[in-house]
Amino acid sequence: MPDLITELRTHRTLLIAPHPDDVAYSCGGALAACAGAAQAVLLTVFTRSAWALPKRLRAAGPAVISARRQEEELRYCRARGLERYVPLGLDDASLRGYDDDTEMTADPAADPARERVAQVIAEAVRDLRPGLLLAPAAVGGHVDHRLVHDAVRDSAHDGVRRLYYEDLPYAAHQASADLEKTLTAERNLVPYTTTDVAHVFQEKVRGMYIYGSQTDEECVREVTLHARRTAGTAPGGRAERVWAPAPAGRAR
Repeated sequence: MPDLITELRTHRTLLIAPHPDDVAYSCGGALAACAGAAQAVLLTVFTRSAWALPKRLRAAGPAVISARRQEEELRYCRARGLERYVPLGLDDASLRGYDDDTEMTADPAADPARERVAQVIAEAVRDLRPGLLLAPAAVGGHVDHRLVHDAVRDSAHDGVRRLYYEDLPYAAHQASADLEKTLTAERNLVPYTTTDVAHVFQEKVRGMYIYGSQTDEECVREVTLHARRTAGTAPGGRAERVWAPAPAGRAR
C-alpha cells in the first residue's frame, strides 16, 4: 500500500494551500512524521485577508492580519523543515466581497479571480517542477478552495502526479457518507492512502496552534474527531487520508 510519509520523503512535493493553515490542519500529521525530511515547497494562494479569530486582531485591519498570517505560515514551514514558502499574495474571499455564508455557497466559475488563480498555479507548477503535487479536494465548498482545486485539476496536462487532501476542518463537518459522496461523485476521486499519524498527532496539534490568528479549541476538537473516524476501529487511532483522480473510465 502507498504511504504518504514515504512519498513526502522521497519525492519533491509541491504543497498547495488556499490559505495559511490549510496544510497544517489537513495533512500536518504526515508532515510532522517526516521530522524535517520532507522535500517540500509550500505554495499558499490567498495570503491577503480581513478575517482573524481574535477580535482585536480582526479590528486591526487587512494589512496587519495578512502580515500576521504570513508570519505564522513561515514559522510553520521552519518548524517542519520545509524547503521553501511561496506566498502568492492574492486576496481571499473576505476581501473579494464574500461573507461567512456566501463564501461557502458561491459558484467559483463566476468568481473574477478564477483566471488569475489558474494562471499563477500553472506557472508555479511549471517553475517548481515537483515530482508530486498535494492540493485541496475542496471539501465543504469554500469558494477559495474550489478555485484552487479547479485550477489544479485544469492544469493536469503538465504530467505532474496529483493527490488531494481532505480539507479540514470542513471535512469534519460532513457525515462520513456525505464526505465520501463529495469526494467520489462530485470530485471524481478515489482513495489513495490512509496514513497513521497517532504517534505524531500531538505534534500536529502544536503545529495548528502556530496559527494563533485562526486556531481555537473547537477547531482542534473537530480535526481530532475526524482523525479518529478516519482511523477506524483502531484504539487510539488517528489518521489522515489523501485521494487520487479516478482512472480513466471510472468516472462516477
